[in-house]
Amino acid sequence: MEPLTHLCATWPTSAKEEAYWQSIRNQYMIAPDEIYLNTGSFGSQPKPVFEKMLEILEDVERSPSRHRGKYSSVVDDARARLGAFINAPAEDIAFAANVTMAINMAVHGLDWRPGDEILASNQEYGAIDNCLHLAERRRGVVVKRAQIPILPERPEDILNAFDREFTDRTRLVLCSHITTGTGLITPIKALAQLAHDRGALIVADGAHAPGMIPLDLLDLGCDFYGGNCHKWLCAPKGTGFLYASPAGQEQLNHVVVSWGYSREGAKRGADGILRINDRPFMWGIENWGTRDQACFAAVGTAIEFQEAIGKDRIRQRGRQLAAYLRDRLAATGWAKQLTPSAPALSGSISAFHLSGFDDLDLYKRYRITVPTAKSDDGHWMRVSTHICNGFDHVDRLIDALQELRNE
Repeated sequence: MEPLTHLCATWPTSAKEEAYWQSIRNQYMIAPDEIYLNTGSFGSQPKPVFEKMLEILEDVERSPSRHRGKYSSVVDDARARLGAFINAPAEDIAFAANVTMAINMAVHGLDWRPGDEILASNQEYGAIDNCLHLAERRRGVVVKRAQIPILPERPEDILNAFDREFTDRTRLVLCSHITTGTGLITPIKALAQLAHDRGALIVADGAHAPGMIPLDLLDLGCDFYGGNCHKWLCAPKGTGFLYASPAGQEQLNHVVVSWGYSREGAKRGADGILRINDRPFMWGIENWGTRDQACFAAVGTAIEFQEAIGKDRIRQRGRQLAAYLRDRLAATGWAKQLTPSAPALSGSISAFHLSGFDDLDLYKRYRITVPTAKSDDGHWMRVSTHICNGFDHVDRLIDALQELRNE
């Protein structure tokens, strides 16, 4: 570990604190010459997570037919760890490759009648918009949009945007818990209550939440909640989940039918758990045939890694780095923040509109990975600040931006 003898005078930290976070950074697999500020797309695995995945992959390949069976219980153990991490019963969780699959399982797993309405926001992820478009085309569903302001001042602004669009045909509300474009944290718990008061179900797209902010799914009260494990939780790529409440499960159908299906249908046991073939219903609808077990088993190791640090400490670190970034960019005069500043509405994603740039190829010249896009009057940029980052990464990003703009 490099000694931190020359801390930048503007860093809101201490040598002891930075030495701790440097020890965490050293466990990530990001190349030493890279500045990786894109956990919002893909998280980098810490070494213990990657090593656990490799260990299982190698063991399975030594005897594929025999060794696969023994890892089913390891995957179930990882599911239990995930359930404790997000406060949801393990039997109510289906593993999925990603949140897009999870949301599709919820939307297309429900029965629809022509004219039924899905109320979504105007800031949903593009792949989810495609999911909704297919529901319109195949099921005759009407998709309506709540117009959330780019910079809402308070949670009520979001709730009011949804409240204005409800009708007696609204059957499902769909909203990102943390939006991908601006990092806005929406008031999902209050929105779930609003949906239920209007007689609708709610599905939350929690792509960015697990590993960025502490989650309590039972407290949120959603009927369905999809999440990714390969972003902020830094689990292997292709790991996510769908949570469904017991009442929500009663209304779900299989999207893909494999060995998790029963011709006799699902039955609720004496313990109150809906089951298929003596396994929890959610474990049945996730069965899409042969899949990799190692990546899902390693989710448990990813959770152990973060629990050793602490959920609140992770949340605070990401926000501290984000606040430093936002303050530094605000001082430039050419960066407009697109992420709300209110603590209840923002976390570790910071989005900006940048003016005065001809080119924003930060990777080719500076080895900085951060998503950008050209717009009519400038560029959009989204920065993810996670526990694999430091204040020096923010400084190098801003120095690179200033150099590019001055050319």
